[in-house]
Amino acid sequence: MSEMPEDESWPAVRAWRRQQRERLIERRLALPHTARRSAEAAIARHLLAAADALDVSCVGYYWPFKGEIDLHPVLKQLAARGTRGALPVVIEKGAAMVFRAWAPGEAIARGIWDIPVPAADVRVQPTLLLIPLVGFDRAGYRLGYGGGYYDRTLAAASPRPMTIGIGYACTRLDSIHSQPHDIGLDRILTDDGWFAIERKEVPMHEPASSPCQMADADPAYMGFLGDAELVALLNELLTAERAGARGVATLAKRAEVDDGQSLLQTVARDEASFCAMLSRHLKRLHAEPTSATGTFYDKLVAMNDYVEQLGFLNRGQCWVVRKLRETLPRVRDAELAGDLRHMLDVHVRNIDACASVLTGLGVSAQPTAPGSA
Repeated sequence: MSEMPEDESWPAVRAWRRQQRERLIERRLALPHTARRSAEAAIARHLLAAADALDVSCVGYYWPFKGEIDLHPVLKQLAARGTRGALPVVIEKGAAMVFRAWAPGEAIARGIWDIPVPAADVRVQPTLLLIPLVGFDRAGYRLGYGGGYYDRTLAAASPRPMTIGIGYACTRLDSIHSQPHDIGLDRILTDDGWFAIERKEVPMHEPASSPCQMADADPAYMGFLGDAELVALLNELLTAERAGARGVATLAKRAEVDDGQSLLQTVARDEASFCAMLSRHLKRLHAEPTSATGTFYDKLVAMNDYVEQLGFLNRGQCWVVRKLRETLPRVRDAELAGDLRHMLDVHVRNIDACASVLTGLGVSAQPTAPGSA
């Protein structure tokens, strides 16, 4: 049943993995209760013994599902040493997961597939990830549930945390027939102890697949934007930023206070800078930057009241922040992602500054950046 398929195409391998997944989960669920508790105790001892040599400042783990190893007792002991725990949360199907801080006893909610997730949306970046294994192979590759969520999450993580696969020794396969999108684990721990991975040495926290293989992986499978989607996103942002730059420059001439004029001149420079940045990345993608100006500009200059215009400006900046936060996890290119993160940070800063000016003018209930405290 575990023999590899003769056809090594991805559809054939995917079908084979589905069969192995069902078989190994059935084997795991069939383990006696005493065997499970014994396995969990053994894994806990190994993890706690190794904790001093690992960066456990923030440990991402999982809520046990379908007979997985329960790590809650381990995290309770690590928490007593000052470790922060975190659980994965699927925000959007087909995208990278996020991690929310959580400790046993804190409030939970029901996530996708009814798996518990932290109720409080306090996002953190784990330094160590303990990842559940349906199965694993001698090269350190993991067989999961087939959704690709951990692969996408690790591919998008910067910096990437150390990864330790957690599972039962009886679920080892000779090979999972790894594909370019599969990311090898740094370590594997089972009830038999630390498993000796037989894989050509790779730098810690780097994908086991070669860079050229990772580049060949289907971006849609990994949850990233394809080139066409990326071009559409950048041109949409460029249209908005151009409208903002023109509108804010016009508005600055009407500013009723010195602070407002200085702020708007700064915002106008920022918007123009981001227009240049977006155009540069579009050209890198061999795409033509749009010359369109969004309708935001016409709506802004049509307003006669300065306070109304400034409030409208802030709502436009909030739209940009929401757009960036929604799409940044799906941007694979590191240089572009860095520039878009900077763009997001600057917009958040400018939103707060505009809100402060409006408050000084006696206007209450100012918009703040989405997701800000």
